[in-house]
Amino acid sequence: MALDRIVATSSRLETGDLDWEEARRAGLARREGLALAYFADIESQTVMYLRDLLRTDIAADPEAVGFLSVWNYEEYFHGEALAKFLDVCGHPLARDRVHEVRQRARALERVQGVLGSLASRLLSHEFPALYMVWGAAAEFTTLRGYEALERQTKNPVLAEICRRIAKQERRHFAWYFNSARARLSLSPRAQKLTRFALTRFWAPVGAAVKGRGAFLELADALFPGESADALAREVEERMGQLPGLGGLSFFTDYLARGEGVATARAPLHNVA
Repeated sequence: MALDRIVATSSRLETGDLDWEEARRAGLARREGLALAYFADIESQTVMYLRDLLRTDIAADPEAVGFLSVWNYEEYFHGEALAKFLDVCGHPLARDRVHEVRQRARALERVQGVLGSLASRLLSHEFPALYMVWGAAAEFTTLRGYEALERQTKNPVLAEICRRIAKQERRHFAWYFNSARARLSLSPRAQKLTRFALTRFWAPVGAAVKGRGAFLELADALFPGESADALAREVEERMGQLPGLGGLSFFTDYLARGEGVATARAPLHNVA
């Protein structure tokens, strides 16, 4: 999707027309609350991801900066909508939750930020392609998560919020995917670097901040049984359509490494 179309269709997520009283009456299941808390935490961290990216050579790419500005704006209001829904349904997130999530991720984030900045300078021609692929995989996985929640929930307001968020996430994915394809097609070295990075370092969106156990609990809630494996294959197959990335099993391998990981059953409003 071209940047001009992304900008033209960009907007704050509309929630003013939603029936919040209906949302309260319908309530939410525990698995829905777990998923929403996870999503809200990750959406709230988008500005920090943007900060780190702007410390890399991607900041010199006007088109990428234009997209990232729109992306950050829309993702912020995704988090706001989810937090309001949880509050209306009687499970408000703690006021300092964003700070707490940031504190837990800080050490890992600093390392990733330094490594990302270093990689962008040492591999200035290849790093943007790698980032675009990473972003495409994250947005596609997130999109499928919102779609799954929309299908499963019995709360019509939550279903509508998920539908609206998914519409924007779909555009985000299209931009990342098309940008990745264009960049990878020009560089066999970028293809090799991206294959290596996906194989060795890839983790699902939010897992670095929330932890492996939290992601696996989320996956079990939204994609029970064999559907998680099906999701992994779908993500891999979609990324495999990009130049040089066919035949990878990075998501399947991540799930396999997580088998047997226990997750605590915390109270809904404290799910972290």
